Amino acid sequence: MPALTQALTQSAVQTCVFGLDGIAIAQVPIPEPASGEVLLRLLARPVNPADLFSALGVYPGFQPKAMPAILGLEAVGKVIKLGPNVSGRLKEGQRVVAAEWQGTAVGNGTWQQYVSVPEEDLVPVPDDLPDEAACQALINPVTVVGMFTELATPKGDWMIVTAAGSALGRQALSYAKHLGVHVIATCRRVEQVAELKEAGAQEVVVVSDEAGAKALAARAKELTKGRGAWGALDSIAGPSPLQLAPALRTGGNIILYGAMSSPTVDWHVSEGLFRLIVLKGFWVKEWLGAKPKEEQRAVMVSVLEMMRSGVLPPAKVDARPLEAAVEALKDLSVVGRPAKVVLLG
Repeated sequence: MPALTQALTQSAVQTCVFGLDGIAIAQVPIPEPASGEVLLRLLARPVNPADLFSALGVYPGFQPKAMPAILGLEAVGKVIKLGPNVSGRLKEGQRVVAAEWQGTAVGNGTWQQYVSVPEEDLVPVPDDLPDEAACQALINPVTVVGMFTELATPKGDWMIVTAAGSALGRQALSYAKHLGVHVIATCRRVEQVAELKEAGAQEVVVVSDEAGAKALAARAKELTKGRGAWGALDSIAGPSPLQLAPALRTGGNIILYGAMSSPTVDWHVSEGLFRLIVLKGFWVKEWLGAKPKEEQRAVMVSVLEMMRSGVLPPAKVDARPLEAAVEALKDLSVVGRPAKVVLLG
C-alpha cells in the first residue's frame, strides 16, 4: 500500500523548498475502521497549492502530530468496509467524497490508498461523475460557493475576480454566469483574454502593472455608471488589494483566498476608513466546518450536482500515478499550467 510521506523533520523544510527531497514512498498498514467509521480505498486525489504549502510546513490546515506524515487534502474513494455503529446510509462499493477529511489536519492525508473516515463526513458520488472530477469536489468548488455566498453580489451587478485563469477562477466565472452576476476578470497575459470571455467573463482586464490597475478601476466605474464593482475575489495578495480598492463601490468587500504574489498585502488606511472597503479572508475549512454535519453534506451534494451539470466545471486533468507526487508538487510552480494534476492509484 504505497503512501506518500513527508519523511523529514521540521529542520528539513529548506530541503523541501528547494528540492522536495523530504518526500518519499512508504508502506503503511491498512487501518481498521473504528466505531462510526468506514474504510475507504482512495482512488484519486488532486494536487492543490495547499498541498505544496503543507509540504513546506506553512499551511495551517496541515499540522502533523508526528513525522513522517501523509500529505493530501481531498480525494474520492470507494467504501471497502463498514465499521461498527454506522447508520447504514452508505454501502460497500459506493464511491464517496468527504465534506471534511479529518485526518489531514494531523498528518493522515489523502495521498495514500486506504483511510478510515467518519461516516457522517461522507457523501455518495453520482455514478456518472468520473473519479478525476469527483476528487476535486471540496477545495475549489466549495470555496467558490462559499465566497459567492459571503460576497452576496446582487443579480445583474458587477464583481471582480482576479487571476481568473486558475482552475478556481474559471469555476467562479461559470458560477457567476449561473447566478446572473456579471464579472470583470483580471489576468496577467493578453493571451488569456479571449479564453476567459469564453469561460464566462463579461469583461477582461490585463493587470500586470499600475497602468493595468488604473485601467481596471476606470473600466469598473464605466460599467457601473460611476459607482464601482460590488466586490472582488482575490487570490493574489501583495499589491492586489490596494489595486482593487479604487475599482469598488464604497462599502465593497475584497475576499482574499490566496497569496499568489506575497504573504503580505499592500493597503492604505483611507480605503477602509473613508471608503469603508473591507478586506477579509476566506478559508473553506472554517466556512464549511462551522456548519452542522447535515448542512455540510448538503453543500457537497449540491456541489457534486453542479459539477455534473457544468455549472462548476471540473478542471482539465493531467492524470499521474500516486508515486509521481514529488514531480507533481514541483510542477505547481509552472505558470499557466493547462491542467490540474490528479494522482491515481
